Amino acid sequence: MYETRRQTVLVGKKRADVLVAAFPVASGEVLFQLVDEGQLRRGGVYVLPRGEGAAHAPRFDELFRDVAAKARSTVLARALRPLVERAQRVARATRPRLTARVLGQLEKLTRSAARLDTRHAKTLPGLPCDVLVLTLALVFASEEERYPRPRFKGSDVARERLVELLTAPS
Repeated sequence: MYETRRQTVLVGKKRADVLVAAFPVASGEVLFQLVDEGQLRRGGVYVLPRGEGAAHAPRFDELFRDVAAKARSTVLARALRPLVERAQRVARATRPRLTARVLGQLEKLTRSAARLDTRHAKTLPGLPCDVLVLTLALVFASEEERYPRPRFKGSDVARERLVELLTAPS
């Protein structure tokens, strides 16, 4: 499950304390900013590795590079594709608000991704799969909030790029 608290985050070179929902993963936590605070808008996503005091916001290019590195393994790419698709469906379900049902879906999604960590531990580049997939789900939720349908495409553009990376020939 998750907990809410104030957490120090790094965005670029700036530090801020923000209210987050903290989702535990094996290597630490993935955080979702719950309210606008100063120049930081709600929906920000941060990764807090175990033992560190400040979380950082992964950039899209970092996530895309991580997925591209994982996609070099055809088996891992094939296993990640449906999890990325599921992450977007869960993210879309957060609108208009995060419910207990959606939180349960996030937990199941994270557990599914954690199984990939176990299977591919020796060859896994970059972030652990549980961190990556949960981060993507929360980034998708943020995109759905910031770029609402039907005027915008929500998280479609990011998901399409990720699926493209996971389907590209090795």
